[in-house]
Amino acid sequence: MSYRKGLAVTAAIAVLGLVSIPAAQASAATPEFAVQNAANSNIRGGYNAYARGDYKIAKTFNVRATAKGIKKSRRSIAYSNLCATLGQLNTLDAALEACNLAVKMAPNNWRALNNRGVVNYLAGNKDAALADFTAAAGSPDAALAQANADLLSGTKLATSE
Repeated sequence: MSYRKGLAVTAAIAVLGLVSIPAAQASAATPEFAVQNAANSNIRGGYNAYARGDYKIAKTFNVRATAKGIKKSRRSIAYSNLCATLGQLNTLDAALEACNLAVKMAPNNWRALNNRGVVNYLAGNKDAALADFTAAAGSPDAALAQANADLLSGTKLATSE
């Protein structure tokens, strides 16, 4: 992806983030997002702001990280973190687009798959969420994705009776 095209996509995601529909009210037991730190100052800044619960600042850092000319694996981290941040801000359409870009860049990025699962869950698409959690849980260090899959499986079983 060229630098200009990357900026255009990032700008579109940011605009979508301003006009997206709010997420449904979350219940006490909901799947969790997963963010990742990296050796890029913007990714690190976004990660730290997210960890503090300052999602607006995290969004600013994550958008900057996606616009930089960094290698694909780090851009995938930046888009995955942006997805989680936008999900926390209840901008689900933009969050889903960011996750889709992260997964497209790195199909084995379990955090991106997990985060897309959380966004799908919040949007009411439980089948897609479970598929994402299950795919993410196949990674050896993806205990959170497995916990999310287990949680959703229990939710589906409890609601189907």
